[in-house]
Amino acid sequence: MNLNLLKAISSGRVHMNVNFCNTGLLAAFCFSSVVNAANVSTNDLYKQYQDKPNHKAFSIGTNGSAGAAWGASTKEEAMDLAQQTCEDSGGVNCNITEVNGRPLASSDMQVKNYRTVNNYNIVSNGVNYKPNPEIKATAFFVNNQYLVSVGNIIDKCSKLSYERNGRLIDLTVIRTDKMNNLSLLKTSSTNESYATVSSKKKTYQGERTYSYGYDLSDINNFKTPSYQGKITDGIISRASGKYNDIRFMRITNEINAGNVGGPVIAENGDVIGIVTNTNKESIKASILSIFLNEQNISYHVTKSQNSIPPSAIAEKSQNFTVPLVCLNEA
Repeated sequence: MNLNLLKAISSGRVHMNVNFCNTGLLAAFCFSSVVNAANVSTNDLYKQYQDKPNHKAFSIGTNGSAGAAWGASTKEEAMDLAQQTCEDSGGVNCNITEVNGRPLASSDMQVKNYRTVNNYNIVSNGVNYKPNPEIKATAFFVNNQYLVSVGNIIDKCSKLSYERNGRLIDLTVIRTDKMNNLSLLKTSSTNESYATVSSKKKTYQGERTYSYGYDLSDINNFKTPSYQGKITDGIISRASGKYNDIRFMRITNEINAGNVGGPVIAENGDVIGIVTNTNKESIKASILSIFLNEQNISYHVTKSQNSIPPSAIAEKSQNFTVPLVCLNEA
């Protein structure tokens, strides 16, 4: 005997399908009933799902319609039921976000053919947050726990996280330098890869540069964004910034809002700057080093000046860069 409870949200209403199935040696029978109720939100459904027994799954569409299943025989069955319920309720581009209370990652074996996205409902210290996909930026690791990015994103977000394999990971803002537009962030989860920061004292005009960052071009779900990294190449066109400001340099790389806060990388793989705005101005690694030294944050440098192929730079960058996700109170 198997009892599966499903709930789905569509235009402010909920329908609940109760499927009762009994399978014997000679026969099988099923029946269903439909119950309608009003004024149940997607958040309410998610809270109900959290309290229900395994096996359970949650699915949400880009238009906010959602589906959940619990009490299923297997994880796979719960996923099928939640996905189908979301679609039946009018959900557009429904995606499984959680199974048995755990956010999914694209590497999970249980995901099979489901596309995974971040859990749309983030709760921290009793406060509900929603991602704001209009705010875009990149950060990168300088050691296993600390990241750097631009500073001007801090004022626009109640809370910062980063996305990795469909999961949101919390960040703590340690320090911001508004004059140089830098921020120091600490993650709640360590990262195996980190950037090497250039120790060169001089910026050379015409030096080849690579940038790595994240944009919204491949997002499937604007409520729960999942990002794709992008590498671009160019050169240092100016060795100083506006009004000959020696803290900055200008590059010719293709830059969009998602690149801001991301690294500018030399041919040997070292970070030589941080993209500070979409006008292709970047703050130099020498200023970043001062910023990190003042906070007593360790970082890594190399003495090798040997060039490595762009494919190797892209692979390394993908491992030590992350897309920032701006969270504001729901």
